[in-house]
Amino acid sequence: MREAYLSEATKVRNIWVHLVNEHVLANPHPPRFERPIEAYSSQELEYLLLLWKSADHGLETSTLHPSRERTFVGVKTGRGVRTGYGQNGASDKLIHLIKGGRWLLVVEQTGAVSCYDLDAETISGVRLIPDQMEFTNSSRVLMTLDYATHSPILEFTIALSLQDAALWEEPLTSIRYRRTVQIWRVGVVLDDTRHAVGLTATFLASFPHRPEILGVMSLSLLGPMIAFTSITDEETYAFVVDWTQASGNSLEYPWRVVQWTMPRGYIHLLPGSRLLVASTRNFSLCDYSIAPETTSLPDPPRYSFPVVWQVEGYTCMKGSSCFLNKSTVRVVLGYDLTLFTVSFNNTSVSNELPDIVQLPPGSSRFFYAQTFLGHKHIIAMDTSGYMTIMSYTSPGFATPGNPTDVFRKYTLFNIPAACEPHLDEDSGRIVYVIEQRKRGVLDHTEFAVLDFAMVFKQ
Repeated sequence: MREAYLSEATKVRNIWVHLVNEHVLANPHPPRFERPIEAYSSQELEYLLLLWKSADHGLETSTLHPSRERTFVGVKTGRGVRTGYGQNGASDKLIHLIKGGRWLLVVEQTGAVSCYDLDAETISGVRLIPDQMEFTNSSRVLMTLDYATHSPILEFTIALSLQDAALWEEPLTSIRYRRTVQIWRVGVVLDDTRHAVGLTATFLASFPHRPEILGVMSLSLLGPMIAFTSITDEETYAFVVDWTQASGNSLEYPWRVVQWTMPRGYIHLLPGSRLLVASTRNFSLCDYSIAPETTSLPDPPRYSFPVVWQVEGYTCMKGSSCFLNKSTVRVVLGYDLTLFTVSFNNTSVSNELPDIVQLPPGSSRFFYAQTFLGHKHIIAMDTSGYMTIMSYTSPGFATPGNPTDVFRKYTLFNIPAACEPHLDEDSGRIVYVIEQRKRGVLDHTEFAVLDFAMVFKQ
């Protein structure tokens, strides 16, 4: 009897494994397993599949309404590139909703990183990375992630850019001057039953920013390469550094100066030694492997940067992740007034110009002031506090053949203080920031968590 029961249980589990794998393989941007698939029971696999499928349904239904709403208080976010409203707004690149929707990372102004388990009954923070510098009003922090896409379980690398001196403070005159990059590896902690109970961070490397770097405006990490845009005494440039070579205290590591750009913009590393650089004037695809390794800056009046292609006349102050499907790259770019999708071939033999699709204008002047830009959905929070979820009508992304009727729009609520939306498209979970002030100063950060997956309906 027991053997028959175990045999039947094995058959049931094999069915759920097949259905889950079928869903993953059918998705051009598949969801990630938090732990090895062998560690999931039949019931857990069933729940996972229902979560994914009901999230799609919950985000697409015409009666759009969250199945569950929660709030919690977290640490005060640090200062990077401000994206909230006014001097106390939330900071871009300092809040990351990890793929899968369970873990939320928040960076403080000291470089500390706290982790929140959004699946917990009571949400509270745990320090993942301790303080890396003292708190000062001139401190600035940026963080970016690189997921280990070939890992069977959740694993990613963090890059932190730390600056504890103001832009005008020279390294030779500031005793406390410190501008560095740190690299950390993050993985899942499993208990004796092979269930995920937390995240753990391991320090990998660090290197100082060279004296020419006055302020880092954006970051991108891919494998051993880190790219950043930075203000210098002369111009603003896009740099690429091999952090495995730069690790240590020496300032003599080589870098590649890939492109001239503007202080406000976007940067993203791609496979094949490609770098997407966007600014207030244009956006371009560069092959950084042909840029010489050097320890100096180029001569601005005479230096011309080679590009694979460049498109003029577009203002780009923000961008999504780059969504790769075989050799095609898709990305959403734009600024507070307008967004557009860009699709291009990323093979080494292609220099064709990208396909560009202008997305519908918003209902107000700063409709796209606060955005999450995904591969299936866009969330927009305008300065009035309205949040709208928009879904692509074309499968997977906007296309030149369907340039106008790209989105279905739904207004959810009106919370004037809300900003910094994040969406995990697989679990249907949205997290956003509610600003809280103590005597006019941001004292802590209150978060709202909205679950649209139907499995959370009571």
